[in-house]
Amino acid sequence: MHPEIGALIDAASRPYLAAGRYAYYFARSKLTHDPVYFSVLRAGCIPDRARLLDLGCGHAVLASLLLAAQAQFESGRWPSSWAAPPSQLQLHGIESELRAVRRAETTLGNRATIRIADLRDAPLPEADVVVLIDVLHYLDADAQVTLLKRVAQSLRGGGLLVLRLADGSAGWRFHLGKMADRMGSLLTARAMPRHYHRPIDEWLHLLGSLGFAASVDSNAAVRAFANTLVWARSPPAPEA
Repeated sequence: MHPEIGALIDAASRPYLAAGRYAYYFARSKLTHDPVYFSVLRAGCIPDRARLLDLGCGHAVLASLLLAAQAQFESGRWPSSWAAPPSQLQLHGIESELRAVRRAETTLGNRATIRIADLRDAPLPEADVVVLIDVLHYLDADAQVTLLKRVAQSLRGGGLLVLRLADGSAGWRFHLGKMADRMGSLLTARAMPRHYHRPIDEWLHLLGSLGFAASVDSNAAVRAFANTLVWARSPPAPEA
């Protein structure tokens, strides 16, 4: 691991010690082993001063990484080959699990706004970037469509939706990932929830029907198991 990347993982995970050792090791493990967080950070798609809304944010690991990235950049400890991270972000998260919300609040304090709510009916504030990582499969098919419609309304014209979705057509990789997800659920208050998956082509068709211009990230590093990172741009605002 590059020393600057290790330093960034340290900086993003260390604040979780205030919320307990479990929160610290959870965040550190996520940042070390799950490529999605650094993929979002390094993509260069989050503009400065963006209002970023992370739905199903859990412990708000992405928010902590983005804050740490800005601090590392300002201190000169930043990989020279990377673009500058986004600055002056307004970070918001919505999560349904109370313990995760409390840990996120303890860790981030007033640097981010995290609230507890059910995504099926939670009001969504206006945003420039909306993130849904490993969330939609916990909602039934109708609720998935309803939430995506509401996300489209919350994004400003041309706003960005970042999703990680399990590709239901990926064969054994999909089933292996589904098993890992269910095992992970045993460690949370969700226990063994029912999952609702779609093939990736169906996801892309659904996003297109809602006006999004969606594309799959071709980087193989973000396709662990059947997980697929999708970038979806909302329609531009109509000209006055």
